Amino acid sequence: MPEAAGMPQAQPTVAHVAGVGHCYLGETVSLHTRVLVNQRTADLTLRISLPISAELRDQQPPEQFREALPVIEEDEAARYVVWRLQGALPIGSAYEYQVDVLIIDAGPMGVFESRAELSDADGTRLAAEVATVVVQTKGSYLRYLPEIYEDDALMARFLMLFESFWAPIDRQISSLHWYFNPDLTPGDFLPWLASWMDLALDERLPDERRRRLVRSAVPLYRKRGTRRGLQEYLEIYTGSAVQVIEYRAANLRLGSEARLGYGVALGKGNVPHTFTVVLHLPPVDSAGGLGKDEVTRRETERLRMIRALIDAEKPAHTAYDLRVEVTPANEVETF
Repeated sequence: MPEAAGMPQAQPTVAHVAGVGHCYLGETVSLHTRVLVNQRTADLTLRISLPISAELRDQQPPEQFREALPVIEEDEAARYVVWRLQGALPIGSAYEYQVDVLIIDAGPMGVFESRAELSDADGTRLAAEVATVVVQTKGSYLRYLPEIYEDDALMARFLMLFESFWAPIDRQISSLHWYFNPDLTPGDFLPWLASWMDLALDERLPDERRRRLVRSAVPLYRKRGTRRGLQEYLEIYTGSAVQVIEYRAANLRLGSEARLGYGVALGKGNVPHTFTVVLHLPPVDSAGGLGKDEVTRRETERLRMIRALIDAEKPAHTAYDLRVEVTPANEVETF
């Protein structure tokens, strides 16, 4: 698309973040930098500054310049990792860099700071961003010891080693409650969580439906054996609209004993303790890439699973009729 005359063009941007917001002395921190080109340009220079005390462990260029190597520069204040993007750079292109740094000293403020600066071929600064990491210089385990150890630098560093080793375990324990939230727990944890409520999950279901089934398990158990409970269960399982029609009264029979009331119903096909389930489902081969035999097999398997679910949820003394209406995927009402 041609650019409008006189329309201002956006400058290239740079994003610069650390992989963690908090670390201990002696740990390695990964710095991630992303350059986004928003206008036609060429020959950009990315300069990433590191504290002079930090030790550069590794660096990774973007995929587009996999063979490129940075230039390392130093002055009295900092060390610089310099990358050059040479040649014409297309609009919308993005370049991602990674620098791994060993934190040796946190400075007087206890903060590790790195700056990413992007400049053009003339040296004009186009964008810049700073990434900071809070560095813990003393082990917090000191608070569990007598006050006399507070000023013992050796003890502080010694305890910090164990604290950094155990930090991942501490974080996992502190976030343990999220594992019991069906919306946040890892997908592999869902079957175990469902087993607490005697709920068997179909591994073929999309992750969102499995989470919704676990989340709705208790309310569904309260409604088990009811029309509404069966309808909600099927809607979650299939992801489509479901209609459950109950027949509670017998057909009206003319005669001397005929009475209109709650015990009879007009029309045909009214058999007490029966119901009909109407499902509106998309075709099993919406993309159209399966063979006839495979389509038949999948349709049969889908019906088998739906019948098994209905048999498990309906009252034992009832009978039902299942009607599946195949509807184009874009016309199926989803839940």
